[in-house]
Amino acid sequence: MEHVINNIGGSGIFIQVGAGAGDLDSGVSFHDGFTEFIKKLPRERIKKIILVEPNPINIPKLRECWKDYPEATIYELAIVPKNIKEDTVTLYYEKDDGPHFQVASIIKDHVQKHYQNKSEFNTFTARTKHLEDFINEITKEEIELLALDIEGIDAEILLDIDYNNLKVKFLSFEHLHLGNNTESVLLKLTNNNFNYLGNGVDYNGYDHLFARF
Repeated sequence: MEHVINNIGGSGIFIQVGAGAGDLDSGVSFHDGFTEFIKKLPRERIKKIILVEPNPINIPKLRECWKDYPEATIYELAIVPKNIKEDTVTLYYEKDDGPHFQVASIIKDHVQKHYQNKSEFNTFTARTKHLEDFINEITKEEIELLALDIEGIDAEILLDIDYNNLKVKFLSFEHLHLGNNTESVLLKLTNNNFNYLGNGVDYNGYDHLFARF
């Protein structure tokens, strides 16, 4: 992935939805593929870093993670499918997933799937945005890399997008939970001139990388 993006280049605008605590989450051995990729880039390649994270617990660590990058802006938001019209949404998380709750989701079943022996979950509330609206509010330029890890709703978000209204060169997203929507997601991307390139930003290899040139 790094070789492809570095050789092709782009606008220098990078967006991560589901930023967590960046590379300061001890629960995943201080790894975050997006963060590690960006921090390896020459500084002149970076124009904007947009980080979206709904969990207020993670925001202090996320700020610390990116403190040396004035190009980085953090938004405490939940990106939701277009069928959700409310201004806020409830997210569920299990305390054993601490300290930074990687599996927090608007879908309770998604959390239960990871913690099947649990019956009680904690919650927090976050402001909502639809992905297209959010990106078009912050920039009209092409996004060099959009990385999505939205815990259980990746397929809904990917199928929601009108790609004629969103200029994205590289798209990285978690494929583990696409479920019955896998074929529909891949077909939509293909129909919008995206090509599959291999693994995306996730350091475990859980992301697909697509590109549109």
